[in-house]
Amino acid sequence: MTELVWQRTPILTIGFFIAKEVRNLIKNITNFIPVLAAIFVTDSSWLPYAIGGGYLVFVIASAILNHHFFLYALTDDAVHLRTGVFSKKSLTLKYERIQQAELDQTWYFRPFALTILRVDSAGSAGKEVEIPGLSIDVAQQLRQTILAERKAVAAELRDDADLASVPTAKANSPVDLERQYGLAELIRAGIFDNKLFVLLAVLIYPLSQTEVLEERIVPWLEANITFLEESMWLNVGVVVVCLAALFVLAIGVTVVTNYNLTLTIAKQRFQTRAGLLSIRTVSFRYPKLQRVRIRQNLRARLLKRFTVRVNQLQPSAHAQQQSSGTFVLPVLTRSGLEELSRWLRLPARQQLNWQRISPIALLHPSFWVALSAPLTATLSYLKWESNLLALALGASVWLALQLYVVARWQRYGFTQAQGWLGVHRGVFGHYEYWYPLYKAQQVDVYQSPWLRLLGFADVIIYTAAGAEVIKYQPLAVAKQMQSSWLHDIASNSTRWM
Repeated sequence: MTELVWQRTPILTIGFFIAKEVRNLIKNITNFIPVLAAIFVTDSSWLPYAIGGGYLVFVIASAILNHHFFLYALTDDAVHLRTGVFSKKSLTLKYERIQQAELDQTWYFRPFALTILRVDSAGSAGKEVEIPGLSIDVAQQLRQTILAERKAVAAELRDDADLASVPTAKANSPVDLERQYGLAELIRAGIFDNKLFVLLAVLIYPLSQTEVLEERIVPWLEANITFLEESMWLNVGVVVVCLAALFVLAIGVTVVTNYNLTLTIAKQRFQTRAGLLSIRTVSFRYPKLQRVRIRQNLRARLLKRFTVRVNQLQPSAHAQQQSSGTFVLPVLTRSGLEELSRWLRLPARQQLNWQRISPIALLHPSFWVALSAPLTATLSYLKWESNLLALALGASVWLALQLYVVARWQRYGFTQAQGWLGVHRGVFGHYEYWYPLYKAQQVDVYQSPWLRLLGFADVIIYTAAGAEVIKYQPLAVAKQMQSSWLHDIASNSTRWM
C-alpha cells in the first residue's frame, strides 16, 4: 500500500475558510432572527458591538483552526482528506466514483494563481468536497486524472481530458461549438433576474416583526432629511430612486458573476466559464442529463430572452443550496435557444403536439375561487357599509381569480416525442420542463377520493431530477400511459449515466 503524503493548503486559504463561515451565516440567516430582534429592541448600545465582535473573533479563530487541521493527500486512484477541529473526519474519494470535478478561481486566489477544486461523488446527496489553495497547474492535472478515470468509452475520455485544461481547451480539443455572451446580453439577464429584490424581501420580514422602522429609522429620517415632509410626490420619487438603484445594483451583480460567459460544446461535454472577480468553470457530460428547464418570466418575455437550466442530480434539501448539480445559461435569444436545443437533442418545436388536460381540472380551483366572492363582499361591507361597493369588489375579485385559473389551465400542456416527456406551464411567464423518459425511475397512477369520484387519475413520473405530475387523465388513459412508458423504459438500453 502506498504511504500517504499529507499536505496542508497555503496560509492564504484561511481566507477561504473565513468566506465559508460567512456563507454559512447567510444560508442560515433565519436562525439569527431572534438575535437581530434582541439587538433592535434593546436599549444597550454595547450589545450590537459585542455580538458583532464576538462573531468576528469566532470566524477568524474557526478559519485558522480549520486551516490547520485540513490535510489532503493525492494518490494515483483517490483523494484523501482529513478535516475537523473537535470531531475528526477522514474521507477517501475514489476517482472513478467522482461525478463532477470543477475549478473555481475565486477573486482572492486569482492574484496568487491558486484555485479551488470542487468534486461531487456518486451517492453524496449533493455534498461537495472542496480542496482550496491548489495551484492552477496541479488542479487542472488532478481534474484531468479524475475525468480520465471515469468509466466511459475512449472518445468520451479524450473529450473530458481535453476540456479539463482551462482555458487551454480551445487550442487542444476539437470544439464543436463555442459561444461568448457580451455585456449587452448579460445586462438583459440582470434585468429579468434580480436577486437583490429577493434578498430585500427576506430582510424586510425580520424588520417588520420589530418596531425598529417606526421607532428608529423613520424618526431618524424625519430629523435628518427634512425635505421628505414637504411633498408626497417627493417621497414617492425618493422611493423610486432607491428601487432604481437596487435594480441597477442587481444588474451589476449579474454582470460581475457572468462576465465573459463562454459556452463550449465538445462531443458530449457542455461547459461554461464565467466571472469577473471569481472565475467559475461548470460542465456536464450529456449522458448525465436528467432534466432541462427552459424559463421565461414576464420581463424575459418582453426582452425576448430565455434561461436554460440542466439538472444532473436529485434536488435534495442540501443539494438545493449547491449549484454543482445544475448547468445554467442565464440568457439566450430565440435562435440561441433553438441551437442549444439541437445540441441537447430536444424534439423540434414544429413537430410537437401539446396536449391539454381535461376541463375537469377547473372544478377544484374554481370551487375555492368561488368562496372568495362572498368573503371579499362581507369584508368590504363591514369596512365601508356599502352594498354596491361590496358586491362590486366581490365580483371583481372572483372574476380576476377565475380568469387566472382558466388561463393557467389553457397554458398547461404535455407532450411525448422522440423519447422525451415535455411539460409547459405559466400564465405571465413561460416554463418548459423536458425529461429523457428512458431515465424515469418510477411511473405511478394516483387517485385521490375526488379523482376516483370523477373517474380520473394523476400520472406521476419520478426521475433523478424530481417528480412530474400529469394531472386529470381519464383512468383508462392514465393506465395506458403508465404501461406504454414502462415498456419503453424497460426496452431502452441507452446509457443512463
